[in-house]
Amino acid sequence: MSSTSTATHRCPVWMGYFLASGLRKLLQNPTKIIAPHVQPGMTALDLGCAMGFFTLPLARAVGPKGKVIAVDVEPRMLAILTRRAQQAGLDDRIETHACPEDGLGLRGRERSVDFVLAIAVMHELADQDLTLSELAPLVKPGGRLLLAEPAFHVTQDEFEHTVTIAQQRGFTPADPIRIRLSRTMLMTRGSR
Repeated sequence: MSSTSTATHRCPVWMGYFLASGLRKLLQNPTKIIAPHVQPGMTALDLGCAMGFFTLPLARAVGPKGKVIAVDVEPRMLAILTRRAQQAGLDDRIETHACPEDGLGLRGRERSVDFVLAIAVMHELADQDLTLSELAPLVKPGGRLLLAEPAFHVTQDEFEHTVTIAQQRGFTPADPIRIRLSRTMLMTRGSR
């Protein structure tokens, strides 16, 4: 398997409403998932944020002195997230970023991120290696990356391949964690 995925699926905007729904909280409570990993004052990056199912809880967790960088390729998802953040009074903590199709476009932010959340997004990327190559320098030494992929959609071999790419980019497997219906790995950024 090459480091370049041939992902052709992109989450449609209508699916974003389901992904941000209260119903999903019954299976994956975002506050409980992020609580052990995020502290006030941190900078968190929500990769593939969609309409903000995890972004808003991340913004609450980082507090008024923290920041969340919400990254998605779909501007309409980001517009809806912005409205939701304004309604929740969290828009001052959230910076939305529409990334290009072929990367993140976040240069100039090296070693500024404490925590990266990548839930149900890696399998949709056209080039996981490129994304992780751009992501790694953004993360502070000792910062964490939480990878989670839907178990019904991503095979164990595919997930292990993603973890291997992350390891090649300087992330080391850390504590085992469980997220319902997901293949997961919490990783720590080394000093290189």
